[in-house]
Amino acid sequence: MLIGILSDTHGLLRQEVIDGFHNVDHIIHAGDIDNKNVIERLEEIAPVTVVRGNADKEWAEYLPETATLEACGKKIFVIHNKGKIDSIGEDVAVVIYGHSHKYSLVQKDGRYWLNPGCCGKRKPEQEVSYALLEIKETGDIEFKKVVIDIQDKETKLPKNIDRIISKAMSLTDSGKTYQEIAKKLKISEELAESICRMYLTHPGVDVAGILQRIS
Repeated sequence: MLIGILSDTHGLLRQEVIDGFHNVDHIIHAGDIDNKNVIERLEEIAPVTVVRGNADKEWAEYLPETATLEACGKKIFVIHNKGKIDSIGEDVAVVIYGHSHKYSLVQKDGRYWLNPGCCGKRKPEQEVSYALLEIKETGDIEFKKVVIDIQDKETKLPKNIDRIISKAMSLTDSGKTYQEIAKKLKISEELAESICRMYLTHPGVDVAGILQRIS
């Protein structure tokens, strides 16, 4: 069984993650989703187990703070912040958590502890990563860390960026979400989100002003 594991998307589900999860049997999201659309898109790929993170506010009240699932006889416990763990069953083989935005895999107390890192919005110096967990028929567990190289994408803006910004501003005024804008203008969701955020949080800003802020 192959499980795709991610955390801390903060409203941004990268295409690289979608592509990397194309053949998984299940997906685990360890919280700080920030947008229900992220869950809905993941559910189009495979069944999803998700927990609520500290950044998931009113919209996510229906989500649990912890989750336990069993895969091929191995019990997996999921929580956003491992510092809030009260107790774990002795039969839990893997603990999955997030919150720190840093990938970590250690074996402690007879079980694996995995933080897949942050694969959504993050600070410039932070690594972008997710993980794959394979549970074999023999019961063996294997982990794979996947790092997304986005440096070139973030430093190279489209040649027609002025027109893109202008169009994105108009679409924002018409009530479109940044996900819809990204799809319509054929740009990354991260770029669309940056343009929309700058436009909405800086009243009166023009195309040049937005370009200066996102460059």
